[in-house]
Amino acid sequence: MLADDASFSNAAAGAFVGRDQQEIVLVAPRVKRNIGLPIRFGEKVLCRLDIPSARILQRAHSGVRSREHGAALIRWLRVAQPRLALAFTDVVTDTPLYAAISQAENLGYWTLNNEPAPHLFHQFNGSYEEFFNEKSSKYKNQLRKKEKMLREQLGAAFSFKEYRSVEDVTPFLQAADSINKKTYQYKLFGEQVDNDAQSTAAYTATALKGQFRSFVLWHDDIPLCFVLGHQSADGIFEHRQTGFDPQWRDCAPGINCNILLLQSLYATHRPKILDFGSGDADYKRLFANTVLSSASPMLVPRTLRYLLPYLLYTGAARLNATAVAVLDRFGLKDRIKRLLRR
Repeated sequence: MLADDASFSNAAAGAFVGRDQQEIVLVAPRVKRNIGLPIRFGEKVLCRLDIPSARILQRAHSGVRSREHGAALIRWLRVAQPRLALAFTDVVTDTPLYAAISQAENLGYWTLNNEPAPHLFHQFNGSYEEFFNEKSSKYKNQLRKKEKMLREQLGAAFSFKEYRSVEDVTPFLQAADSINKKTYQYKLFGEQVDNDAQSTAAYTATALKGQFRSFVLWHDDIPLCFVLGHQSADGIFEHRQTGFDPQWRDCAPGINCNILLLQSLYATHRPKILDFGSGDADYKRLFANTVLSSASPMLVPRTLRYLLPYLLYTGAARLNATAVAVLDRFGLKDRIKRLLRR
């Protein structure tokens, strides 16, 4: 546990650091940015409520060595940054940090979006061919069919490009943004590719460190699918965001982009792990070989200032949960979901 005289500081490098008897016990990199709390009706985002927040970056999680240390950090942040919500990304549920977050209701916060979901990974062992050949005949036939669709639709007029350098950042973000604006994730949820000046500068800094690693599948000069990625020095490739142009769905751009992505990662600068992030998806299941559980909770200060956003969010969530249960009971949920995503 932290000693009574343990202290935290907001370091110039953008990290909260805790010290206990001269030993650094917590390192929590963070980005201060407004987060839009989505108010949904079904899958449609009606509006987003901007809440000032500190995003605790994923690479900080291993710095929390015990539930007590995590609780101490959260308690300190509640005092030092009383107006900031805390946004966590992909916290594995079987960790001290998640155990500490589960106590946040007693530390002056409301806890939102804390439902665990499958978290899928691909661990790199052997070669891509060995990974592929170990799969069932049904799996192999499925991927071969997708690859055939791409060749038949586009012939030799497709290419797969990797983006890593500082000069690559802006062209990649432009291509990714143009694809993203055609996706159902953008139209229904308002999910965006962050290509504002602040985000571009952050990606550029990442590229300077050699950690920016992203990909685009092209048909001539038309971008079909993108993967925004980050490969850290410890060998973790984070599959942060993806999307494809639905007008080209007949050539399966999403699956083919991820086939080519995995082949590229096996071929050059191989990471140890590909992290698909929290949340289940068919394409993740196709390429993952390890499954854990994680959540991306937001801790909102329990104050009058945030009472209305809290009530709107939780009320909409309860209403949606009831509507989904009713639709599921009558077998209508999947049908309506497909119609919305077209």
